[in-house]
Amino acid sequence: MARFYQIAMDGPAGAGKSSIAKKLSLKLNFTFINSGGIFRSIAVAIAENNIDYNNENQIENLLKLNKISQKGDDMYLNDKNISDKTWTPKITALVPNIAKIKIIREYVKKIQQNIAKTNNIAIEGRDTTTMIFPNAILKCWVFADPKIRALRRWEQNGKIGTVEEILDELLLRDKKDSERVEAPMKRAFGAFDVDTTNLNVDQAVTLIFNEFLKRKK
Repeated sequence: MARFYQIAMDGPAGAGKSSIAKKLSLKLNFTFINSGGIFRSIAVAIAENNIDYNNENQIENLLKLNKISQKGDDMYLNDKNISDKTWTPKITALVPNIAKIKIIREYVKKIQQNIAKTNNIAIEGRDTTTMIFPNAILKCWVFADPKIRALRRWEQNGKIGTVEEILDELLLRDKKDSERVEAPMKRAFGAFDVDTTNLNVDQAVTLIFNEFLKRKK
C-alpha cells in the first residue's frame, strides 16, 4: 500500500503559512490544501445565502447543497471562482465565528482527509497538526512577531486601512482561535518551530524542506 506524506502547518494569521505551504508543495510536487480558503469559501456561501450561522439546520442544509473546491490557487463555490470574494472585510470578520462551529469543522476535516488519502500534501491551518493530521511526518508551528504579521497582512490587502487596525484585528482573531471550544489553535507537541519574523518565504520553505528530508530517511 502506497504511503502518502503530510506536512502540516499551524499558527496565527499573517505568519506566512499559506505562502509557505503553497511554495513547499510546488518544490515537493505535493498537493497544497488551503484550509483558510475552504473556511473563507464557506463564509462566502453563508453570506450570499443570508444564512444564520447560529442555526445548525441552516448550516447543515447549506453544506449539503453547496460544493466547495480548490483548483490551483483559486477557490470555487459550485464551480464558480469566488477567490476575489474571500478576502473582503465582511468575510474576514465572519470566518472566526464560523470556524468554531463543529459541523463546519467536521465538513472541512472530511475534505482535507479525503484529499490526503491519495495524495502527498502540504496543508496550513489552525488545527491541522493537532486535530486533522496529528500523525503527520512533519508538524510545523509557524509564527512571527504580531507587528510583522500585521504589516504583511496590510500589504496583502492592498494597503487598505492602517497597520494598527490590522494588528488589532489579528490579535482579536488570535484570541478567538486559541480560546474556542472546538479545535483551538495551539502548538502541537513535538512541532517544528518556524519563526518567520526575519525569514522570507523562500527561506522558510528551505528550512521546512530540509527538515522533511531528515525525517523522511
